[in-house]
Amino acid sequence: MYGFSKQISKFHQDYVRLTNDQRANMRRRRETNLSRIQKGLEETKKPSLAETINQGGYAQKTMTQPPENDEESRYDIDLGVVFEEDDAAGPRTTRNWVRDAIARKATNLQNDPDTKKKCVRVLYADGYQCDFPVFRRKWSEVGWKYELSSGDEWVGSDPAAMNKWIETTVSAKSPETSGSYQVRRIIRLGKFFSKTHSSRLNRKFPGGLVATALFIEAYVSAECRDDEAFRETLRALSNRSKYSPVYANGIQVSDEKDIDRIARLIDQAKEAVKELDKLDADDVAETHANEVWKTVFRHSFFAEETKQAVNSASAPIEKKSALGAAGLAAPFLASQAAAALSESEKHSRMEAAVSARQESGSGGKPWSK
Repeated sequence: MYGFSKQISKFHQDYVRLTNDQRANMRRRRETNLSRIQKGLEETKKPSLAETINQGGYAQKTMTQPPENDEESRYDIDLGVVFEEDDAAGPRTTRNWVRDAIARKATNLQNDPDTKKKCVRVLYADGYQCDFPVFRRKWSEVGWKYELSSGDEWVGSDPAAMNKWIETTVSAKSPETSGSYQVRRIIRLGKFFSKTHSSRLNRKFPGGLVATALFIEAYVSAECRDDEAFRETLRALSNRSKYSPVYANGIQVSDEKDIDRIARLIDQAKEAVKELDKLDADDVAETHANEVWKTVFRHSFFAEETKQAVNSASAPIEKKSALGAAGLAAPFLASQAAAALSESEKHSRMEAAVSARQESGSGGKPWSK
């Protein structure tokens, strides 16, 4: 496969992974709303929170930036708020306590806090979203047991254990032994891929924990080659059944509504693999590789990379005055132009440079004899 890992790493760093400023902005909004919940509960004489639990993509470091030109895509941050079991009321009532507490203290929000099936949501006009799942807890022989407020039921859940499972899995399956892990990068690239085609087709794709678990399940390692790891992960994903349940930490996290969403992701993975397999040819050029990856991610980053490759490849070869004792081909091989060419193109241009030098009759060593 044509080596494109350097460019994919740059794309991931600049356009997929959250920036430090984005993460800081999300933390600030999370803490602001948590303060509203705590003060609002106190003022309405409702029970106070027992604890909070970071969860979701933010806690698992798998969040991504939105697709290009998709103003509807949102950054969401999840923070579980926990009541003692004896303090909590019914599931819906307890969620409404949290919604009312935020609404009481947030008088300048454009959108009112909204009670969803499994959380209270605060939606900002600029694309940020804070979700607050509501839990109750009780002590057991094996430690704290948590239940999530879901509709009109309390359902067993352990978000902290899920975070731990993802962290352990990411480090165990990645080829690296520390630092930035390939599995997490592939998850982010996969979630960005899913968001991109969801936006393009205006159809729902797997998101959140289901998407994370799918890319963990399908992950194929390729040391120092994120481009190859991503292609082979998509290949594995394209071969799974849409009906197979998705598991995370031994718990089924998909349900019936996810079948069609998974099917759409599988279809797009198949199309992407067809494109990426073109990069196995011997005569692939940098510009062609950019075109293929642009088809996969639908992002202008690859168009800009194509322009740079074209400009670099069309740069004039050094004149004979630049040729030194290291040999006629050395300046060409060291030039920026050569860096953008395939091996066959490098060889062809190197031979052309040597031939031109010989025909010039200047007879510099070692060609003077």
